Amino acid sequence: MESPRLSDRQLQAFQQVMDCGTVSGAAQRMLIAQPGVTRLLKQLEHDLGFTLFERLRGRLVPTPEARLFHRELIRVWSGLEELRSTARRIRERETGGLRISAMPLLGMTFMPDVLASFAQEHGEAQIELATFRSEQVVEDVVTQRADLGFAMLGGGDERVETEAFRLESVCLLSADHPLAAQSRVSPDDLHDQPLICYEPRDPTRQSLDRLLEAAGVRPRRHLQVSLALQAARLVAQGAGITVIDPLSARVFEDRRLAIRPFTAELADTFYLLMPREQPLSRLARDFITTFQTHFSATLEEAKGGAADG
Repeated sequence: MESPRLSDRQLQAFQQVMDCGTVSGAAQRMLIAQPGVTRLLKQLEHDLGFTLFERLRGRLVPTPEARLFHRELIRVWSGLEELRSTARRIRERETGGLRISAMPLLGMTFMPDVLASFAQEHGEAQIELATFRSEQVVEDVVTQRADLGFAMLGGGDERVETEAFRLESVCLLSADHPLAAQSRVSPDDLHDQPLICYEPRDPTRQSLDRLLEAAGVRPRRHLQVSLALQAARLVAQGAGITVIDPLSARVFEDRRLAIRPFTAELADTFYLLMPREQPLSRLARDFITTFQTHFSATLEEAKGGAADG
């Protein structure tokens, strides 16, 4: 049996009748006469080889076959819309568009600073920044909804190209805290301190927990947060001290807070993610260079500021 010949106009008529429930409503939406819709439906039924609608008490009622066909039509059209979006992303990449997906650690504070500098040199470029958890960032890059991604995950993912960036942790505390008199803060210094920590599944939290447990250090844990900025804000309100990344800590360094290097290594690494087998646009390459420059400069400033304190 030959495959049915389906036209876009026939499928549109079917979709509109399913949505409206009437031929007249479909005709109004399609800006054609009712007989035109009826004719398209009859042609579609002929090509498909089964009945789509029955008339019961003056109303059109979809047959079970029509409902099954409609579900498949929606699935196919959703796929076509995604295909159109992919084509649009490819087109915009060639004409100067850039989409970036970043985890909150970068997306909330540091990345906007980098973008502000980048935009000065690329004022005509269309740039989008979205902030998601690392799992979503990886998926955005894999599916090419984003040209570049920044996440704590993805280092061993074969679906993406990666570049690793390492963050040394710092201790953020109020300027009048006794530990602020020290040039550095060690794990032992956290004993019996009101420590604001991340949620248990966070990699930095897990590394710190293992470190403190091995050293027999028991801080007081009364507050738990999801984001570094939340921890820093709590410190600014005098709720305790925290161990976080220097990028987040620097946002609060002018609020009578002290930043001190943390002596232990917590293996805090994030990754720049790039689509595999997809050449980067010139705009993306330029952004990576700008990001690398700002990242290195910010880490040096953080070290200098902590040492001066």
